[in-house]
Amino acid sequence: MLGETIEPEIHELIDQKDFATLKSVLAELDVHDVADLMGQLRGDELGVVFRLLPRDRATQVFAQLELDQQEHLTEILSGESLSRILNNMPPDDRTELLEELPEDVAQRLLGTLSRDQREVAIDLLRYPEHSIGRLMTPEYVAVPAHLTVREVLEHIRQVAPRKETLNMLFVIDGAGRLVDEIRLEDLVLADPDAVVGDIIDRHPVYLEANEDREVAVEIFMKYDEVALPVVDEDGVLVGIVTHDDVMDVQEEENTEDFHKMGGVGALEHPYFSTSYSTMIRKRLPCLLMLSVAGIAVASAVTTFERSIGESVFILLIFLPLLNDSAGNTGSQASALMVRGFAVHEVQLHHWPRVAYRELRIGFSLGVALAALAMVLAFLLGRPWYIAISLGLSMTAALTVANVVGALLPFVLKAFSLDPAVISGPLITSVMDVLTAVIYFSVGLAFLTAFG
Repeated sequence: MLGETIEPEIHELIDQKDFATLKSVLAELDVHDVADLMGQLRGDELGVVFRLLPRDRATQVFAQLELDQQEHLTEILSGESLSRILNNMPPDDRTELLEELPEDVAQRLLGTLSRDQREVAIDLLRYPEHSIGRLMTPEYVAVPAHLTVREVLEHIRQVAPRKETLNMLFVIDGAGRLVDEIRLEDLVLADPDAVVGDIIDRHPVYLEANEDREVAVEIFMKYDEVALPVVDEDGVLVGIVTHDDVMDVQEEENTEDFHKMGGVGALEHPYFSTSYSTMIRKRLPCLLMLSVAGIAVASAVTTFERSIGESVFILLIFLPLLNDSAGNTGSQASALMVRGFAVHEVQLHHWPRVAYRELRIGFSLGVALAALAMVLAFLLGRPWYIAISLGLSMTAALTVANVVGALLPFVLKAFSLDPAVISGPLITSVMDVLTAVIYFSVGLAFLTAFG
């Protein structure tokens, strides 16, 4: 990224207090590149660079910054500068900032807004957290269905500077209810004297303001629109959601899922802005849980040690191989199901079909790895019955791991929990216990019979 490329130069200019050159360098950069550059800065440097931006660019850059940087700037900017920026920010971006701030800080910032913008901000904040209503913007073009194409185009010319998108227009009836949407290109190509209500099909794709924002991601992925209308419970058009905002939501959800899959609680701030104590708090619970699973494995080994005595050491050499193979197999199956639920390829009622399919797949994988494990045992000079017990254990462990890994997300989904919390470490730990039981049970049987 360009911001990372010139970051050393920016640090040098700040250290030398060469603000004239720094200002000219910033003026040559695109708004997104400036935001990218500021993403690498912290503390006083952030404030120095931001204060050198012209007023119009300052607002645009502020809207592109990470939330923690926006919060920092709200603490150091003057009341006048802050008021100007917040009043000119896109309403949806401003809502995202306000909902993340402590209540007293958010109230202070609301007080800096003009009366009209304060009403807009409060209206958006009234919607439930993580709802589509918090995501939408009221800056859209709505046109009555009875207008002609010529009248609509004239209306667009008058309101265009104040709207977020002009690619899509939204047709409403006399009560403000959504009738349909129409693309600007279709409007331009239509007969200027045609009535808008006569050139639409009246089958709009829309979002509901109180629905979870993940619904917006799903619908955007399905219909591939640049913007979608948002309606209230009465069908009245109250805002729109644009594609870029939905992409941000998808990135946040994916990041949260990746953290959960790794056994880490979701981080509210970027990595370098997250404190050590927060990192420890997010990671420790999972590690404690996995430690308990490790104790269970040790207990299983101890139980079999009493049964087969010193012979347990003959079996122990292959236990890490079995554990890794079973854990990885279960994690693969779990990841496939988590993705399947996320993109709606898999539903709860599919579990019998999934179980049968993964049983066959797990058995096939087990046979393949069992052959390799048996060859390894022979090469290491182990008795034939140890090799056979290892092969049977590998087949059984991978079959069980594949089914367990695939079905655990179904169990969570059935209890209305997020399947993404079935993380790789958790699957691995569960399978460590099951694999130890399977392996030592089979090994004990063979040692008793042939050892």
